[in-house]
Amino acid sequence: VWTTRPAPPIAPIFTLDERYAGEAAEAKRVRMGQKVAEAGAEVAVITAPDSIAWLLNARGGDVPFNPLFLSFALLHADGGVELFVDLRKLKPGQHLGNGVSLQPIGSFRDALGQIGARTVLVDPKITAVHVVQALEAAGARVIEGEEPCVLAKACKNQVELAGARDAQRRDGAAVCRFLCWLDRELAR
Repeated sequence: VWTTRPAPPIAPIFTLDERYAGEAAEAKRVRMGQKVAEAGAEVAVITAPDSIAWLLNARGGDVPFNPLFLSFALLHADGGVELFVDLRKLKPGQHLGNGVSLQPIGSFRDALGQIGARTVLVDPKITAVHVVQALEAAGARVIEGEEPCVLAKACKNQVELAGARDAQRRDGAAVCRFLCWLDRELAR
């Protein structure tokens, strides 16, 4: 129907160093996998780009003014992740850690159809209804609950807090420089 739709973005994906994230991606995946298990599920569907970026300590440039990349993920209770992404965003041989399986983004729906009778955690507030319908059609037992990364990424660790404070200092200095420049220009 949308004949003039632009091509999807293909900005490169890069990993965020642990010195900026404050926690290794593998540790996050294992911790969030435990949350999946605590919810009584074997796997969780994650569709929010900010949750996926946080979980994998990875960033991209698909969303203007946000360091995110468009993708989908299945987070397993053991901390393993199946990441469905346009593979052209990755350099040849690039990986996002042990336990992260990279799949073409076009195969996400097929993967949902192959889940079978497993128990799947889905957050109804942020997951599209067609994902739930595909899971139910595959015979999955869908559990509705909060996606495990939502609260975890909101609770900042000491490294993230220091980074936010540093960014605020740099931003404040930039605003002051701009206002000083503006005052000088208006006085002319």
